[in-house]
Amino acid sequence: MRLVASDSCGPLGEEIAERYEEAFPWVTVELEVFNAAVAEEMLRVGEVDLALLSWLGESGDEAPLWSYPFARDGLAVVVHPAMPLEETGLMHLQGIFRGHVQEWGGVVLTVVSREKGSGTRAAFEAAVMGTLHVTPSAVVMPSSEAVVEYVARTPGAMGYVSTLWVGNSAGAGVRPLPLEGGLPTPDALADGSYPLTRQLYLAATGEPTGEAREFAQWVLGDEGQTIAGRMLSWQAGGPGE
Repeated sequence: MRLVASDSCGPLGEEIAERYEEAFPWVTVELEVFNAAVAEEMLRVGEVDLALLSWLGESGDEAPLWSYPFARDGLAVVVHPAMPLEETGLMHLQGIFRGHVQEWGGVVLTVVSREKGSGTRAAFEAAVMGTLHVTPSAVVMPSSEAVVEYVARTPGAMGYVSTLWVGNSAGAGVRPLPLEGGLPTPDALADGSYPLTRQLYLAATGEPTGEAREFAQWVLGDEGQTIAGRMLSWQAGGPGE
């Protein structure tokens, strides 16, 4: 079975594919990871059977996808560990990413964003920027992993990634920044007190059949939901801090 995941869903997709193969050893799951726009296009042209998407693009003249939310994710604002900024709010964050706030505590701020076509970028801009644009001086990175690596080695850097990448071991070199007084813990995502949340979607060109249907039911069932819940259960003081 062929599966594609948008970049921020990559760690979750890899874990789900591995556990599914363990549960059903006669099935091989081939997983590829791209940004959300590329992943959706691969699905639409029939290169894969199912997709794990962090953002559903506008269908325009194309037929709408079959989609079903399978997890709730948050966007974590991550900074270099030595960043003097201890917390922020949505308006302050917008000012930073517009380039209107360029230093804090004597440290020059470096804005780190994602490339066009990234579902994480689309979600961040919809929630934080609205109709405004991120500063042209932003450093643009092609993946969540690249954002984390750049922020971890650059004093004054600030970026955004899925909470899947905060709890991931790759996120150990960055510090999640409280937003509107809170961090994107599972409870805060569930009760809506953390402002940057989104659904992750299982998607197909039509209602899945055959092995794809079996896989979709497994992801949406107890086994798949347990995996998603565990991987999204980052807590303050956990691996990313």
